Amino acid sequence: MAKLYAERGPMRLIRDHVFLPCFAALALFSGTTDALGQSDSPITAETISISMERDFIAGPFGQVHVRIARPATKTQKPPLVLFHPTPYSSDYFVKFMQLMAADRVVIAIDTPGYGDSDRPKELQSIEGYAGSAAAVLTAMGYGNKQKQPVDILGYHTGTLIATELAIRHPDLVRRLVLPGLPFFTGEKRKEAYKANAKPEPVTSDGSHLNKKWEFATAATDVGMPLERAQAHFNDLMQCYPHCWEAYHGVFTYPSENRFPAVQQPVLLVTNDGSLKQETGAALPLFPDAQLMHISGVTLGGFDLAPEKYIALIRPFLDGELDKKMHSGREISDGRK
Repeated sequence: MAKLYAERGPMRLIRDHVFLPCFAALALFSGTTDALGQSDSPITAETISISMERDFIAGPFGQVHVRIARPATKTQKPPLVLFHPTPYSSDYFVKFMQLMAADRVVIAIDTPGYGDSDRPKELQSIEGYAGSAAAVLTAMGYGNKQKQPVDILGYHTGTLIATELAIRHPDLVRRLVLPGLPFFTGEKRKEAYKANAKPEPVTSDGSHLNKKWEFATAATDVGMPLERAQAHFNDLMQCYPHCWEAYHGVFTYPSENRFPAVQQPVLLVTNDGSLKQETGAALPLFPDAQLMHISGVTLGGFDLAPEKYIALIRPFLDGELDKKMHSGREISDGRK
């Protein structure tokens, strides 16, 4: 089995280059410098070339699909690894990756059963998904033996996978960014399980797709292009009718017992949309965490406002937020 993890899957055809003009890259940092101070690694005033690759890595449930964004020049900064929300895939982060990779490698992993990753034969816990992620990252050359840690970011379901990965592999994970934390306990967790972790229908007339289309296109009301919403719908269809299966892991995860075991620095991020209250309620459970809020974002933030996330995330990963912390544990991003 160890040999299986060490083998890399065949490189998928796919190496694209994204060119970001210098003015766009510099604009990326305006919120950071205004609210948090100058970053220690500003982007230089030149065209930035980001290469985008796709690969398959052998994992415990089969092949795992990853996207990798690389900056034009080598960097000493730890890679940032992304875990997507249910029911989507690493495609969810493509725009964010193109911007965030200006000064570090960014890796987005398709959770087993989603995107192009093979589906597990049995329902998985969050621990199972985290174990798969650890195997993939080890096969890619990160972790204790390689002395190459990574930073990790999860969104919704991905926050719990990221959390468990950090707990189980402290030598692999350096810092965590957790926007939109599904922190449910007791009866609320049982109710959420009942509402979400259930098989989905397939009807002969296709009427079962209507709600999924409404779900995938909800952010068009706040500015998402219909073509991008179609891409999200396509992503959702790739896991259907098994898209609900990751919710089994989400709503059986004992968050209240696991969050206190996270020893790495944590950045919690909320916006004006869902899970704001749940994310804030989790703050006291983490030994070393800070909370920041992004105003003016409800749906589709990683598509419509990735620069707002980056203006908070980059300084945190670079240690700048540690220097700017107020005496309290909660701080603001400085926007209205």
